[in-house]
Amino acid sequence: MRVVVDREGLSFPGRARGLNELSEQGVQIRVGTDLPTKLITVDRRITLLPPTDAADPTATALVVSDSLLSHALVPLFDAVWERAVPIGSVTDEEITEEDRELLTLLTSGLKDEAIARRLDVHVHTVRRRITRLMAVLNAETRFQAGVQAALRGWLPIN
Repeated sequence: MRVVVDREGLSFPGRARGLNELSEQGVQIRVGTDLPTKLITVDRRITLLPPTDAADPTATALVVSDSLLSHALVPLFDAVWERAVPIGSVTDEEITEEDRELLTLLTSGLKDEAIARRLDVHVHTVRRRITRLMAVLNAETRFQAGVQAALRGWLPIN
């Protein structure tokens, strides 16, 4: 099961804890921003568009089993999934020793200029490597990159 949760949804009390529990049960969860709609897809054949206002007792969901429309909705979910940031999972991916060193220097709180001096490279090289790591980690911010690196086991968590 794959789920993409809007970042705003994490503000509800207990939501993050609940998502972590689901993740431990094997649900793959990612967090996205500005999601176009709520969307549930079953077996890539049936799609459910929940009501936009769940508080409205007259609101109804739309169940789509039409293959033509599903052919549009399933790729929409897949595109949102690819842009979203994974949470709560550890992978066995490997990184280079240079990347691990860069991550260690970043987590120690050093500024780009200090990292460049330590690595004996230009500051633009450091920034380019950080940008590449963020892309690999599917992170929008350095903080997200650090969290993702820790979740993947690329950094020790003490």
